Amino acid sequence: MHDPVKDEEFAARLDRLGPFDRPLRLAVAVSGGPDSMALSLLAARWVRQRGGQILALTVDHRLRPESTAEAAAVGASLARHDIPHRILTWTDAPARASQDQARRARYDLLDRACRESGICDLLVAHHREDQAETVLLRLAKGSGIDGLAGMAAWRPAPWGRLLRPLLDLPKARLAATCAGFGVVPVDDPSNRRSRYARPRLRAAREVLAAEGLTDDRLFALARRAGQARAALERIAAELGRRAVWLAPAGYAAIDLTALQQAEPEIARRLLDSVTACIGGGAEARFDALERLADAVRNGAPLGRTLDRTLGHCRLRAAADRLLVFRERRLLPEIPGPAPGASLLWDGRFRIETPADAAPGDRIAAWGDAAKGEARPADLPFDAAAVLPALWRKGHVLRPPSLAGTAEDGLFLRFEPLRPLLSNGFPVV
Repeated sequence: MHDPVKDEEFAARLDRLGPFDRPLRLAVAVSGGPDSMALSLLAARWVRQRGGQILALTVDHRLRPESTAEAAAVGASLARHDIPHRILTWTDAPARASQDQARRARYDLLDRACRESGICDLLVAHHREDQAETVLLRLAKGSGIDGLAGMAAWRPAPWGRLLRPLLDLPKARLAATCAGFGVVPVDDPSNRRSRYARPRLRAAREVLAAEGLTDDRLFALARRAGQARAALERIAAELGRRAVWLAPAGYAAIDLTALQQAEPEIARRLLDSVTACIGGGAEARFDALERLADAVRNGAPLGRTLDRTLGHCRLRAAADRLLVFRERRLLPEIPGPAPGASLLWDGRFRIETPADAAPGDRIAAWGDAAKGEARPADLPFDAAAVLPALWRKGHVLRPPSLAGTAEDGLFLRFEPLRPLLSNGFPVV
């Protein structure tokens, strides 16, 4: 027999992931299985004890005929515990979607729901066995330290944070928690389909365990790899404090000499962190980062070799520095911004919308209009062109303003989705 998760155990896990915004509002991703149902029930009690609100979100992928009825049944089960529930439907699913496509669609729908609801914290129910499977999958793909560290207990998201408070708990205890609440979880048969990698690993669990690859050992590997990753990131952050200059206009400059003298792994991590920060959270390909780090370390000639795009960034060598700007493609537009609203834009900036914004206005990149006289003399065009401006009828009504509130400008505050390593690089 396994013991249900106690309220004080769950509270301790969330306390480690805090602090939380006030008023307290959480969302929970709920598939209907024992892990996510247990998380919903525990989180609802935790939130209510603190005077907050909770919203359960279920994604209906429509990949099976019975999925819509199952999503409705999840809502009915949660309603018996007074937990508000919303179903998110994947309306444009391909006829034969892969698990990776379904996963991306699921997180896209959850992201959108959190943004629309103004919720900054989303809880997901990954547990100990999920972590072990993740490590095993990444081991099979030849991952390095970061991959073997498995899933993190939290990660940033465009609307706030994704939290995994159950990572160290076995699934059996979550099933016992559901039973303690009198809840019968949903059984998803796709979790047993042999054409998917995770079900194949589950089917081979006894064989793997006999060879020493038990869940406990894989979980321990993730913990040790996570410790190694943290140590490497601390070294990279120290290099960043010496070698990176981060501008409030959303671009960065890296000291090339310091980068050349760094160990390859540290240089790669630094480049990864800077491009993720300036690129709005986009992840650059590992092999592309390695090639760039090697080119810098090997003293590649400046110019074309260090003039490239990477992770939604444009990198360009200038004298003894490597400049990193946001790339001009894939920048968002916000039609009809609400007057006086605070908005996130492109994973780098928070925008304060002017009180006189009209329904026909839009917030979009300054673009070629930044070549005009409105651009400050010390602001490079490559940085200015990718800043947001308020447009009306095809003309810039308010250019971006970075120096406090401005009557004639669109006020921006640099709040990158992916802060630089350990928040160690000064914004100057």
